[in-house]
Amino acid sequence: MYQSIKEMDKKAILEIRHASYCYEGEKLPVWEHLSCRFFEGKIHVVTGPSGCGKSSVLYLLDGLIPHVYEGKVEGEVLLDGTDITAVPPRERCGSMGFVMQNPESQFCTFTVEEELAFGMENMGMDPEIMSVRIKEALEFVGMPGYEKTELVHLSGGEKQKIAIASLIVMKPRILLLDEPTANLDPKSRKQIFDLIVRLSRKEGMTIVLVEHNIEEIKEEVDYFVSLDRNGNVIDNAKRIRGDDGEKREETFFFEQRGKQHKESGETKEEVLKIEDLYFSYSSPGKKEKTKKKEILNGLNLTVRNGEFVAIVGENGVGKTTLMRLIFRICVHDRGKITLFGKPVEAYRKKDLYHMIGLVFQNPESQFVKNTVYDELMFSLKKVKISQKEKEERVSEMLKRFHLEKEKDKSPFVLSQGQKRRLSVADMLLTHQKILFLDEPTYGQDFENRQELMKDMRRLTEEGITIVMITHDLELVRQYAKRVVEIGQGRVQCDLSTGEYFAWKEKGGADRCLTI
Repeated sequence: MYQSIKEMDKKAILEIRHASYCYEGEKLPVWEHLSCRFFEGKIHVVTGPSGCGKSSVLYLLDGLIPHVYEGKVEGEVLLDGTDITAVPPRERCGSMGFVMQNPESQFCTFTVEEELAFGMENMGMDPEIMSVRIKEALEFVGMPGYEKTELVHLSGGEKQKIAIASLIVMKPRILLLDEPTANLDPKSRKQIFDLIVRLSRKEGMTIVLVEHNIEEIKEEVDYFVSLDRNGNVIDNAKRIRGDDGEKREETFFFEQRGKQHKESGETKEEVLKIEDLYFSYSSPGKKEKTKKKEILNGLNLTVRNGEFVAIVGENGVGKTTLMRLIFRICVHDRGKITLFGKPVEAYRKKDLYHMIGLVFQNPESQFVKNTVYDELMFSLKKVKISQKEKEERVSEMLKRFHLEKEKDKSPFVLSQGQKRRLSVADMLLTHQKILFLDEPTYGQDFENRQELMKDMRRLTEEGITIVMITHDLELVRQYAKRVVEIGQGRVQCDLSTGEYFAWKEKGGADRCLTI
């Protein structure tokens, strides 16, 4: 529901007034003279293209700007009419909580229960109250019974839920969320959006949400703060749609609807074969021999040269774990993983990583250098080509992924969308034969998402094999040629894209045969 100008005249609980900010060492400001207001008990969504400063708005509200991310800041941040610009984040946490784009960066402990208890313990809360709040918060996010689970054993989506739960237990007046549903499957995403609505409507909590995928919650949103590429606040209602007033995602989807990917009938070379694969994580606090519930339970999968395969399934079914096993980050309990006809264990890791590339779910996990340019050059460090050719490759990637202006910036100060594009560019530089993508469009606006995926499709035409983990089924429909759904530790369905969605429309109840 869009609010009228008259409604905007009422008093705000939180306000940014004429704020300008430039990160330390940068020449151009993120935004200048930014002013926007947030109202008690309402849901606010901050939208705009990647790199326009949406996350920086949350950093300013929470106090990370300028107390953690240093730089030149002007203007005011008002809480209940009082300027809190000079108040550090630790003194704002009683009023507001912040869930960042990468939930792992917020974790302070080892298990779910410890993480949820951490903030309350620091406030000296009664243990009985803490126990009740932890149980309630886990039920809210759809993870009851996870108290003793180690954080490192959670999927990316589960980590996001726990990050949110760790703030819910503190009962803040204001909740700031930066792309909270980007790593979640549709079912979990709906749970989080339902939770956000309940927190606002029933608990009176003020919500400020940065989110690209707002279709499922837009009818519940009270206020939109929309930024253009230069960080300027622009007309609110229109920016949810394209400049022509049409919903861009839906328009593109309708153009693609009915297109089914047809194979030529040619049997392509098997590049990856997984046979009867089992894996389970160790139970927390137990000896290595004691295992908890298996993550993978007899999984079988074959991938052929030049395919574009999407791997889908709910959070926690083992999609990311499967990637870790292929890359020998973890060791499977039983079964066999064969790459180009040889067991993965037969390769030196150095040789293995020259053939296959992994774009991480959290891009920051791969960055090792201090500038974007050096990060890309580092990927070519041991490639036996001339310095001139290396520079040409890097320049091409900077241009392809719209990172020319960011080449001298630290990878860690980029927007989440820019970090994702950099992580993909890192992998494409060295011409791996198989590229694995873990939620590749997380944090991307519509134009960048489509451009990135078109690049992926072009790579398959050049003979590169793409294996993509994603929860974005519309993306799957548009680009994947084959869909593999994982559930209960096994492949539940393995079909061409057209056949998969026909199966889903029929209810998807029957087990599918692998193609």
